[in-house]
Amino acid sequence: KGPKYPAGTDPKSLTKTITRTIHYTGAGDKTPKDIQQPVTFTQSGVLDKVTGQWITPLKWSATSQDVASEKTPFINGYHVTNVDRDSQDKVNVDGATIKNTDNNYTVTVTYAANGKIIPVDPNGNPIPNAPTPQYPTDPTDITKVTPNEPVPNVPGWTPDQPTVTP
Repeated sequence: KGPKYPAGTDPKSLTKTITRTIHYTGAGDKTPKDIQQPVTFTQSGVLDKVTGQWITPLKWSATSQDVASEKTPFINGYHVTNVDRDSQDKVNVDGATIKNTDNNYTVTVTYAANGKIIPVDPNGNPIPNAPTPQYPTDPTDITKVTPNEPVPNVPGWTPDQPTVTP
């Protein structure tokens, strides 16, 4: 049993939910789904049903709550170009403290497609029908592509370097 309240009064609780959304964009059909991180705050007090006045002022159960950090997913063929907030390394989303006075907000993580290796002739012109493989994403740093990629084999041509790095 809870506490007894005087006749004509009613204990009330009011809630406020604030959501941080982590939104991923730029990786086509490989783009990760959004992550929702809601936190709920509760205010409680005692309301006089007759006068409509609060007998005890509304009080928050907490003034802030923390949300977890999120490691940005590795997607081969795409590299991370930006995390627009809540990120010190501009790759992953840091944990954050949400205050009961805050509003919903979104953190956007942006990916871009990796470039391709384009074999060229001595004048810098692309060689017709030459393979143009895409640079793979560097698994140790998803903001970059893997360095020192082998030059594609183009029949009738000899490369002037065995590997390339953009």
